[in-house]
Amino acid sequence: MVRLSDLIERLGGERVPGAGTIDPVLTDAHIDSRRVGSGELFCALPGLVDDGARYAFDAVEHGAAAVLSPAPIAALPGKVAAWVHPDARRVTGEAAALVHGNPSQRQRVVGVTGTNGKTTVVHLIGQLLRSCDAKPATVGTVEVSLYGQAPTPTTHTTPDATELQRLCRRNEEHGGDTFVLEASSHALHQERLAGLELDVAVFTNLGHDHLDYHVDRDAYAAAKERIFSYLKPGGAAAIHIGDAVAERMSRAARRSTDRVVTYGTRSRADLFAEATEAGPRGSHLVLEGMGIPKTGLYLPLVGSHNVENAMAALAAVLMLGASPSCALEGLASVSAPRGRLESVDIGPRRGFQVFVDYAHTSDALAKVLQALRETMTFSGADEGCDNAVFEGRLICVFGCGGNRDTDKRAPMGEVAGRLADVAIVTSDNPRNEDPEEIIRQVRVGMTGTDADVVVEPDRRAAIRAALRRAEPGDVVLIAGKGHEAWQFIRGKKLPFEDRRVVQEELP
Repeated sequence: MVRLSDLIERLGGERVPGAGTIDPVLTDAHIDSRRVGSGELFCALPGLVDDGARYAFDAVEHGAAAVLSPAPIAALPGKVAAWVHPDARRVTGEAAALVHGNPSQRQRVVGVTGTNGKTTVVHLIGQLLRSCDAKPATVGTVEVSLYGQAPTPTTHTTPDATELQRLCRRNEEHGGDTFVLEASSHALHQERLAGLELDVAVFTNLGHDHLDYHVDRDAYAAAKERIFSYLKPGGAAAIHIGDAVAERMSRAARRSTDRVVTYGTRSRADLFAEATEAGPRGSHLVLEGMGIPKTGLYLPLVGSHNVENAMAALAAVLMLGASPSCALEGLASVSAPRGRLESVDIGPRRGFQVFVDYAHTSDALAKVLQALRETMTFSGADEGCDNAVFEGRLICVFGCGGNRDTDKRAPMGEVAGRLADVAIVTSDNPRNEDPEEIIRQVRVGMTGTDADVVVEPDRRAAIRAALRRAEPGDVVLIAGKGHEAWQFIRGKKLPFEDRRVVQEELP
């Protein structure tokens, strides 16, 4: 709780003369007028589609004691205090932090950004911290999991600034000591992390995504850079050395901290791992760095991209002070998050495998297809068979979302056509676009590729077709939706979960 006058004194701006007659004690802050309660602050922020100022009167009706906005709102009721700040978006998070007592100052906080890998890295950090007796919360695309509480599904990769502060405070109240979150480029650009203080910031990679929002790749990278500005004094940054903008991110990080380390699969990284053998359930690694001597380890995650994700998580927990032996012990028993190269149980008798994955960019799809290809020709020793070799076809079902970055559609088609044996192009979440037009744009990139291309706009029928084609030794990838349990078509939210549909459509 904090008085409005204290917020204005600390964060600036001004109180509109004549607005309200008291100095309210504020108990919470919201940007959603429907969630505002008595004695709380409503932050009326302009958005891409709508303006929060339109809902200020609704917030007052719900009991708001004060309204924060970037410009005066005409004719607010006299009973409510009006606070005007030209940088209201940033101030929203900082005000929420003060209202909740700055909970990030009393916890260790890790933020993870990048085009791909955020969900997996956050999930792995949580598992490694738990193996080292920490009490973490994880917040991301799939779910929010506060310490000691049942996970709850999420609607956004990164919650709004006021919700982040509530979650951080609740984690502390439940006994949590660490707060780990995904930081999307949208969230960083919109300053949703304002008021949150990070101990560690992790950068995974920069691919082709969200250019409908960020306009170009440079602006997209600039949004990612912002994560380092939220580091606490003495905080640390972990940068994936293998990414094209690694040096740019390292320079940005060094503007905030001297503690910058690199990770990856290159020997010049501060922490690196080399996969010596890849199998259908994981990889044998040799890793070293950051106080860890050359060590062999079996990582129970499929694919070289997950080796990179594991090194990101390991670097983060080591910078938080975890012992190397404890962290390595935890790494040997980690699991992937739901919908990330998740194996679907179809029973052993069919002889082929099915995976679902969230890959919805060309970079992510390429990594997942390459990872699965690695598992399709391997020594049978891991399966208890001497000198056996398994080979088959890689069948990929994928699509592209509607009302999103159109420039990634042809590159995704090219990747699927080049790396899969059978590429079945279907709908993802077409939203308000024509699925046939999305598919046409995808197919532009498939010209001249070697895959057997099949077009089936109905996603259920496409999955059914993939399962009917699959033979012993084949691997089927259903890409694009991963953990999602809905499909958005023409303004309707329809139940649809790839994993469940696979099991329903098995021949």
